[in-house]
Amino acid sequence: NNGILFKESFDVTSLNLFSNETGKLTFDDGKWIFGTYASDSADVQQAMYLMRQLNVALNRDINKLKRVLFSPPNFLTDKILTEYPRTEVILDTKQDLYRQLKNMGGANFFDEQQMFIIDPYGRAVIFFPLSLNPKLILKDLKVLI
Repeated sequence: NNGILFKESFDVTSLNLFSNETGKLTFDDGKWIFGTYASDSADVQQAMYLMRQLNVALNRDINKLKRVLFSPPNFLTDKILTEYPRTEVILDTKQDLYRQLKNMGGANFFDEQQMFIIDPYGRAVIFFPLSLNPKLILKDLKVLI
């Protein structure tokens, strides 16, 4: 692995996460989630760009991965959605995911923008700092999915 495994995988299906499009977050489509948490707008833009580029680089496996922006309730996502239209926004209304990421990813998890992977069963398993070489992230993605 080139990414960093969470201390232990954790189930995101039990958290209070809601999509404007589909309601409560579910994993019935069998796709992996490639997500980032909106904490700093400049870094979020860079993470969204990199996530899109990596998703396209997957070629035939492009449809096995869903790009998601996890957002606290008052983060402005309109500009991001305009630039990245096939990205789903999931609201972390009670900041349960924020707390879990910080707990399982370490106290410094939000010092740098992170991208993370959630498997098709709803378990967060691995994360990648934005500064990691994209080729190494792509290599991990190809192995995972």
